Amino acid sequence: MSTDLRIVRAEQAMALDVVWAEPHETARTAAQRMRDRRVRALLVRGAGPNDLPGILTSKDIVNLLGSQDVTALDAVTVADVMTRPAICVGKDVHLVDCINLMRMSGVRRMPVLDGVKVLGILSSSDVFARALG
Repeated sequence: MSTDLRIVRAEQAMALDVVWAEPHETARTAAQRMRDRRVRALLVRGAGPNDLPGILTSKDIVNLLGSQDVTALDAVTVADVMTRPAICVGKDVHLVDCINLMRMSGVRRMPVLDGVKVLGILSSSDVFARALG
């Protein structure tokens, strides 16, 4: 297994377990799904099959809780707190370029796409693990 981040591509390091959220569901429902599925991000479904309006991350939930009471989880929707747009990367992008995109955009997780189809999610933890072999 190569650890040269200039050669390894996003699809080789990404997680395949993609979990979705609906934009109209409450932040609490989505946060519970993250906890139950042991993921740190949910992709948000759009109007069409290839529409990805945003991503809801554990950081989005924590930011909400930092400014409001925990009851806000029941009052706001995923669409209210998700990160938009979702910063995405193509499946063939090299990890070193993914790292730079993460750094420049301030995100830790990016959907990996084949055209407009979501294949998985690449996280900074995936990159870290791949770099260590």
